[in-house]
Amino acid sequence: MGVVEDLKHEVANLRKLLDQAQRSGQRKASASVPALYQPDLPAVVRYPLAEFAAGRGRNVPLPESVQEIAEVIGRRNAVRLVEGTRATGARKWRRQLYVPGSIPEDHRIATMIGIEAAQKLSHSHANCILELPSCHGLRKAYMADHALRQWDAGASIAEIAQEMGVEIKTAQGLLDQGEYWRKRLG
Repeated sequence: MGVVEDLKHEVANLRKLLDQAQRSGQRKASASVPALYQPDLPAVVRYPLAEFAAGRGRNVPLPESVQEIAEVIGRRNAVRLVEGTRATGARKWRRQLYVPGSIPEDHRIATMIGIEAAQKLSHSHANCILELPSCHGLRKAYMADHALRQWDAGASIAEIAQEMGVEIKTAQGLLDQGEYWRKRLG
């Protein structure tokens, strides 16, 4: 039995060597680092969360990493980056965004937040991969505020749920949270 196992092991090693010999002299496929970390960004036309964050939601706290970016490029633009960046990897609540050392005018980041803000971001976070959280608290405040505004306009809970694409139970919960957020949003 030992001889058979030794022969199997030797055959496996010979196959590896043959495979290596066949691949020798061929170039290895290379991927650029930025393309690895930054898949195509979605074509977002509207940024309702960013408009809310700059307007009625200005008192809602942002996650620390987004707040750090907001200090450089402004609150609206920081939330636009979060909204316009696709979730990557196994953690769907996180978004990764590669910021190159120099951003041309036709770059996706520049089209999202403007060339001036993009250059500021590039200057402060050049060649960095930013981890952008999903701003869950801001989203909850936005949804609760939206549900409450519909309720104040005379919509029923079923209509609110259908409009927002959630279950009736969730719409009721958003209305309950709406009173909490109404005091804080002003």
